[in-house]
Amino acid sequence: MLLQPFIAALLVYHRLTWQVLPALAAVSLVFLVRDPLIVLARQKWVWREKRRETSAARLYLAIELMLVLLSGALLLTAWPLWILVAMGGAAGVLTILAVYMTVRNRQRAVWLQALSAAGLSSSALAACLAISPTVPPWGWWIWALHSAHFLSAILVVHARLEARITLRKPGAQLTRAFLAMRREAAIVQAGMAIAAALLFITGHSLYGLALAAAAAFHLLDLYKLHTTGALSLPMKSVGKRALAASSVFTLLVVAGSL
Repeated sequence: MLLQPFIAALLVYHRLTWQVLPALAAVSLVFLVRDPLIVLARQKWVWREKRRETSAARLYLAIELMLVLLSGALLLTAWPLWILVAMGGAAGVLTILAVYMTVRNRQRAVWLQALSAAGLSSSALAACLAISPTVPPWGWWIWALHSAHFLSAILVVHARLEARITLRKPGAQLTRAFLAMRREAAIVQAGMAIAAALLFITGHSLYGLALAAAAAFHLLDLYKLHTTGALSLPMKSVGKRALAASSVFTLLVVAGSL
């Protein structure tokens, strides 16, 4: 979710500048810094006794923040200060929000998933700014389309996990949590299908095809979730299928942006 939009923008530009490396480092480190922050937040507000991983989290956090500052300093030689402040500030707010919601065990909230999908997909904007002083229209398309695709994929995964937990015991019934998650995922897929139709009508056929293919893939997954065969599929295999579908989606978006 973080790297595919970034790579998509580079494929459309089909050229590189030195700023691509610090931009990639910055977006990756801002994502990685969540893990040690979550550990430290749990140590302060949740855990009663000190855990072994707390010391490691402090070390990783210090190293990652130092590298973030170094990447930011390098980007400041090419980016206007306001762009760096705006993107860094937005990333910081989203990181703090994600850490807070995770510590509160509310990380599956749909609105947070939507923000996370949009935040991760904004790596495409960083890639664009590493090559050009402004984000071209297709760069915003890459960001918006990947945000929608990733949100729909996240909700399907959550629905699958709820179904696996619910139906682990023989004779178990589907819970309200699963039905609600599946309904929310289906609504998002329907929205993607409508958006795909509008894109076809307005002449953005490859963008529309990308959304339509993703919506069809996810709806098929949702439809099969009540079957034993689908739920017994190892999550590693599910992940490989999702990665393949996401890669096809990205290639279609790239083709539509050329």
